Amino acid sequence: MMVHDPTAKAALHSGDSDVLGQALAQLDDKCMAEFLVLHEAFEVPVAALARLLKLKLSAFFGRYDYVGDVRCTLYTGRIRLREYLSEVGLSPADLDWHSSAAVREIGRRLKVDRTRPCAHCGESKLDMVEPRGRPREYCSNPCRQAAYRRRRAEPPELDDPERAMLPCFAGIARRIPFGIRLGLIALSRDGAIRMEQTALAGRGSTDAAQDRFLDYRWSPESPLARAARVALDHLVRRGVDLDGVYLHGRDLGGNMTPYSVGFECRYLRAMPRVFTEFGGVEWIEIPRPSRTGDLVALRIEAVDRERLAGFRWP
Repeated sequence: MMVHDPTAKAALHSGDSDVLGQALAQLDDKCMAEFLVLHEAFEVPVAALARLLKLKLSAFFGRYDYVGDVRCTLYTGRIRLREYLSEVGLSPADLDWHSSAAVREIGRRLKVDRTRPCAHCGESKLDMVEPRGRPREYCSNPCRQAAYRRRRAEPPELDDPERAMLPCFAGIARRIPFGIRLGLIALSRDGAIRMEQTALAGRGSTDAAQDRFLDYRWSPESPLARAARVALDHLVRRGVDLDGVYLHGRDLGGNMTPYSVGFECRYLRAMPRVFTEFGGVEWIEIPRPSRTGDLVALRIEAVDRERLAGFRWP
């Protein structure tokens, strides 16, 4: 068959056949098809796709080339797509990514064609998938300034769930992202978790093997290194076996990790999965590590794993 078949092109543009959808269905990797659609049809950049991949894999991999993985996935997907199209007499240049029902369905499922509401005015103006940087909370600078002035004039009460405040968040609320606070409050209301604030004091353990491991991850003067030492010392004094600890994205021993320690809320979204799939019973989150002084931590205990298994972050 010719590489560029006029009959195939006519069938493609008549709308009678979703050739692109059939080609995407040939890909044995669902993630590959989704990334191709996001990148080609919705113009989601590689950096944003890497962040989506990191959300899925950060619980398993600490240091990982997510950008390289995405680029490899897109490259392999394009080759397989081109091979299928050549069999039906088409080329990638003949495709219209916006006329395919399969593409629209993937976009609907991944919600890339939807918008999010502004945290101040409430109007849905923010893209569901941000092209770069941290997801925005406000649609414009005036909304951001107005929200700031409102927070200064009307600071929330310590027990105000509607504004994502609980007594256990006192003093550390601004270090915990708003969406994560909402999720934690929802889990607490449903009885899935129990939370309390605690202070961790001291310089931490001086165990030689532990120090070697921490020095490999962080410099000795890093606030994260001190926070790790203090948190691990806290667990040791409670009789916890460190082989069962998940420390800031990495297991210290086996896969089953009853106890977890995290900093700056980087891995806190993995908490429900750690509790339900890896035997987790307690999570200690230190939102603001420091080199001196007591460390304020949020202690989270698993209560109802069935509710945790069905939870989705807002």
